[in-house]
Amino acid sequence: MRDSPLQYVVFLMAPIFKNYVATSKLMVTLCVGMVCAGCSTSIVERELSIPAAEHDELQQNYRIVPNDAIRVLVYQEPDMLTEQQVAQDGTITFPLIGNVKVSGLTLDEAAAAVANRLKQGFMVDPQVSVGIVAYAPRTYTILGQVGGPGTYELPPFEAFTLPKAIAKAGGNTRIGNLQRVLVTRETNGKVYEITVNMMSPKGRQFRVQEDDLITVPETLF
Repeated sequence: MRDSPLQYVVFLMAPIFKNYVATSKLMVTLCVGMVCAGCSTSIVERELSIPAAEHDELQQNYRIVPNDAIRVLVYQEPDMLTEQQVAQDGTITFPLIGNVKVSGLTLDEAAAAVANRLKQGFMVDPQVSVGIVAYAPRTYTILGQVGGPGTYELPPFEAFTLPKAIAKAGGNTRIGNLQRVLVTRETNGKVYEITVNMMSPKGRQFRVQEDDLITVPETLF
């Protein structure tokens, strides 16, 4: 019985099809290998040359502000222990010496200010310590393309960066432009406008300060 023309064609094409299948398997193997090789380098970690503020450093350099509640203690003088809120004019009222300005001072500087006043005719060598009982609320305001625009509280002892501030406000919207975040800040009676590229390493380390106004603009397509 003679083979049909179709059987003859299949016979001739069989080696070609076999080579095609083998080549396809090789290409798939190579592609999978390349993808797997890429998996090991998909996350690259590197150390930035930008020092992060330490918690202890922030606490040591903390300066008292109005509405802070502080405790003042004189060693071996329990009757002079006082806890009070710092007045709006930055002062506290202390036994024997009256009003003492402590706003703008570190805890050590405030202790020295009280001690120096006590030395003026009241005590020979008073050992004074000052501590924080409760911190006055410190806030920043964020507007524009974020999930929850509004005013938020700053943590007392934390290097509170711009990404944290935006995340606390619900993150940026789909059209929020993180490359041109505008920070309006008042320092020593002058107002500054700072444009921050939050996609850069330095931008991600930008620290938010009390009363900052942060605006996340729209991305212009």
